Amino acid sequence: MRVLVVGGGIGGLTTAIALRHQGIDVLVLEQARALNEIGAGIQIAANAAIVLRELGLEAAIRSVGVKPQSYDYRDLRTGKMLYQAPLGDEAAKRYGAPMYNIHRADLVQILSDAVPPEARRLDARCVAVSQDADGVEVKLANGETVRGDVLIGCDGIHSVVREHLRGREEKHFANILMWRSLIPAERVEGLDLEERGNYWFGPGRTLITYWVRPKNLYSILASVPAHEVTRESWDETGDISELLGSFNDAEPRARKMLEQCQSAFITGMYYRDPIDCWSSGRITLLGDAAHPMVPFLAAGAGQSIEDGWTLARVLSRRQNDVPGALKEYEQRRLPRTTRIQAGARAVVKLMHETDADRLRHRNHRWKGMARIDPLAETSWGLAWDYDVVKATEGPPGEVLNVTGLREGKRLQRPEAQRAFDLWKYAFRPEDVARGHDGLREAYDRFLVTTFPLPASVAAVEDELGDVKAWRVAAPDAQGGNVVLHFHGGGYLIGSARGSLEYASRLAAAVEGTCYTVDYRLAPEHPYPAALDDAVAAYRALLARGIPAGSIMVSGESAGGGLAVAMVLALRNAGDPLPAAILAAAPFADLTLSGPTIRQFNGDDPAANRDLLTFMGASYFQGHEPTDPLVSPLFGDLTGLPPLFLTASRGEVLLSDTTRLAERAEQAGVEVTLRVVEDSVHVYPIFPFLPETRATMEEVAAWARRHLRREDARSQAAA
Repeated sequence: MRVLVVGGGIGGLTTAIALRHQGIDVLVLEQARALNEIGAGIQIAANAAIVLRELGLEAAIRSVGVKPQSYDYRDLRTGKMLYQAPLGDEAAKRYGAPMYNIHRADLVQILSDAVPPEARRLDARCVAVSQDADGVEVKLANGETVRGDVLIGCDGIHSVVREHLRGREEKHFANILMWRSLIPAERVEGLDLEERGNYWFGPGRTLITYWVRPKNLYSILASVPAHEVTRESWDETGDISELLGSFNDAEPRARKMLEQCQSAFITGMYYRDPIDCWSSGRITLLGDAAHPMVPFLAAGAGQSIEDGWTLARVLSRRQNDVPGALKEYEQRRLPRTTRIQAGARAVVKLMHETDADRLRHRNHRWKGMARIDPLAETSWGLAWDYDVVKATEGPPGEVLNVTGLREGKRLQRPEAQRAFDLWKYAFRPEDVARGHDGLREAYDRFLVTTFPLPASVAAVEDELGDVKAWRVAAPDAQGGNVVLHFHGGGYLIGSARGSLEYASRLAAAVEGTCYTVDYRLAPEHPYPAALDDAVAAYRALLARGIPAGSIMVSGESAGGGLAVAMVLALRNAGDPLPAAILAAAPFADLTLSGPTIRQFNGDDPAANRDLLTFMGASYFQGHEPTDPLVSPLFGDLTGLPPLFLTASRGEVLLSDTTRLAERAEQAGVEVTLRVVEDSVHVYPIFPFLPETRATMEEVAAWARRHLRREDARSQAAA
């Protein structure tokens, strides 16, 4: 077998080395006349370092690179520490290899030296490609044709090979420009720039800086809004006045560092959307040709390196089935790279916020994340915590997709799989890339379109005190019982409108009325905003003359935790308590200490540890997450009304549910616990599931035992 690799950058060279490592003949075709890589620093995280170790190159990387001890996030204007992600030996132990910072030219040289001259050709620009049943051909600019068995397009974001497969496609500009510079060590003496990722974040701009040669060369990546650079050419220049102008209010150390730049060059931040196919016959794409991403997750080069290893291993096992091998390569890689592409764009959005309130919310979220994720696994683990060498030996379906779900995960029953797939496809890559704004829109779209309110049921907008809500009454309701419901969404997403269909079934279960509450969401409204709204809504029901004994409080996921926290707050304040609490998969421990958070991470299509960390920290921010009014699992549950808890086995919040049941029983609370098999997170919102129907029938009987049938119909409708 002979493999042609078009492009001699990091991805192309690594692929060639990996193919030769598997005993496969390879030829790299690079258009440049010399491999004089421009650029500044590049970060090689554990996921890539593991591959380079397997290829015998880690020692060379270590000899010229730097192992940063941490990522230090600071406020650009004040220098105040915002967040720290530990690296060094701690990260090596956690992820299987250390992080290396290295000069891009040094890395390319190491890779190039590992490819013998006969396996690479320079000044070999590809202008066209073709294939037939027996092989592939590359036509070069000089008129020569090169033939092989497989063709790998590693030719970057402007890939000729990709255009052959897919036609011309527009790339996207992020409206951000990046200044890059290298500073000799003697020019930054006295600035206390340790061997760390020294990062500064300001409105719409960042400084990503680190050593790339130990105490020898310092790398600067400064991102700024595109409109702040007006020059016609982005070539390297000694004029850095515009760079300094973009950081004229930087804190003294950052400003002095920038003033030491003698020259810089500018690149635009471009990307393409994820695509659903990289391969056709004997031709496939790799690296930026397949999945060009914004450079803000220390992941671009790493994904190319992972691609190269995977492709080489798959081809070595299936040399007699090249098209099948390339499809397997794509199956193994595409879900993961899509996740990284979307995650990197979300990070760019987060790091380049311009609104003062959003900046404050982001910084406070980081404070909360430091409390429950001190090793910064949520921030960086999605890219770094991956051993592609081991993964390539396992089933392809183990790879995690854009929402952190194992691609091959399946449930047993068709109806359960239907619910699973609805969760699985609720969030698209573009939704994830837009951060919590995109997640909010997607979640409401999912709920409203998937679970429409029946035409026979009317929903009326209402206000409980000063809290917005929707009111849904059961047709032909026989009693005046009331449900006060709190939707799910991790305190970050969701709405009362999205829960109307479920609210209609709750109203039917109690033969009365359901109010579903639009409590304020984080991060704009952190704790105690949601709790305050919940308490206010409940007290408004009492003020309308609805007896506490006729009220059942309900919630799913975060709403379930909120329901229990609200009752704790009411008890502490001496208010009359509701007659009962119904909680489906309550998010009751925002420290994420429950064992199923990790045990079922990747198996739950609705939630995973990374998402719950982001959501929880967005809510409690600088507040202590073990406060029982944040995490009711840690509260004294004595005196709570009867509690009906339910969850499905295999969801990440199962242990929140079971531990809450155990603690409530220990406190003398009457507890009904139902754990269903082969189902999904907050399964009761899926009306077509048999377990939903069974549980709602049980809830109806349970409610009849605990709610007082006083005629509060007139008050409930008031």
